[in-house]
Amino acid sequence: MGWFLTPSDGKRAAVRPVAQVGGLMALVLAAVAAGSASAEPMRDSGLAGSLDVIVKGRITPNCRLSGGGDINFGELTGGQQVEADFGLSCNVPFDVSFQSQRGGLAHTTKPRGEGPFAGRLGYTLNVAIPTISPRAATLGGAFTSENLVAKKTLSSGEGIAKGGGRIQILTDRIEGVGLLAGEYSEVLNITVTPRV
Repeated sequence: MGWFLTPSDGKRAAVRPVAQVGGLMALVLAAVAAGSASAEPMRDSGLAGSLDVIVKGRITPNCRLSGGGDINFGELTGGQQVEADFGLSCNVPFDVSFQSQRGGLAHTTKPRGEGPFAGRLGYTLNVAIPTISPRAATLGGAFTSENLVAKKTLSSGEGIAKGGGRIQILTDRIEGVGLLAGEYSEVLNITVTPRV
């Protein structure tokens, strides 16, 4: 086989057979400039097109609480205050709910008291949760233990958690003849729910 020459705009293209591979002949295409070595812009062949590339990803909404544990008031005298920090990691806006199991610090065996002695000591719960985005703010609320028997919920709006929060519990003043002797307890349930 020989060379095939095709003249085109002062250029020549040579196609020559190279080798036969598995019954197919491989071809080499070479462009040879007839004059100068300067590059010419490509002419639009009318075959121009476009390509769309769709790129996707996903971040799963995630909220986590950490901390908790026991808070010990010691001898209940009323008017006592404790604070506790908790961790809160949330990558989306969220709702946080608070619910009291017993409606106050209640006597473990006689929550209704006995005789003139009370079996429950109420408290006020104050909540502060720093948020960010679109701007820094503090999500907050104050609830009495009696109202917390029905779950109370705070919404972060468009904000996401900055990293934690703080609760403050202030016990009520003791009225009447006082509290019945014994052990008192309460369970305060805090739940966070991502909002998407």
